[in-house]
Amino acid sequence: MRKSLFAIGAVLLSTLVAFAEDSGRYETFLGYSFVRFDPNSGCSAAVCGLNLVPSFDAHGGDGQFVRNFENGLGVAFDLGAVTNAGFRHTSVDTTVLNFAVGPRYTFRHHVLHGSRFQPFVQALFGGAYSTSSAHLDILGGTIVNPFIFPPITINPNLPITTRLVASRTGFSMLAGGGLDIKINKHMTFRPLGADYYQTRLPNFLTQNLPGHHHHNTSNFRYTAGVNFVFGNEK
Repeated sequence: MRKSLFAIGAVLLSTLVAFAEDSGRYETFLGYSFVRFDPNSGCSAAVCGLNLVPSFDAHGGDGQFVRNFENGLGVAFDLGAVTNAGFRHTSVDTTVLNFAVGPRYTFRHHVLHGSRFQPFVQALFGGAYSTSSAHLDILGGTIVNPFIFPPITINPNLPITTRLVASRTGFSMLAGGGLDIKINKHMTFRPLGADYYQTRLPNFLTQNLPGHHHHNTSNFRYTAGVNFVFGNEK
């Protein structure tokens, strides 16, 4: 997770430096992200069989870069990652990363003159990358593999510890909005960002089997943090 947050900050910082001399108005958001995942939404038992996964919560960070134009319109780039460690009290860790871009509209000219409140709405589209890993102890026995000869026999007094990893990539969509509270001309505080978060990913267990397709899942994302404003206001 630390590596993911570092990557988010590096991308946003490099983008900010590239546009720092422009006379337009840019925003860089860094903050906390919470996602409630519902893997079974849009997936009936007839489709997913016995591979249904309970809903779970994940926590992490989110970063955004916004290029604003006239009349409140802008383009938002969103990059975030959340992790659920110890899924349902097991050794399974799951991390989901999203990268999306799309239009944003900020209601700057529709609030009272001098108001610090700046609500916005957005619709972002892009991709999602999910990876899960599980701790595994091999206490003893014989490992038979057609590519390994002779078979490997494990001493029960010297167990092997390893980690199984699986990943998948698919589509993501974020549709929602939030509220920024202006602190000064270069900084706003975002107490609330709420999005309908749709992902379209293959099932870990059946993604390579014929007849098994991706399915949409409906999730919820909450974000909060600090937004930095650069350039002249539009």
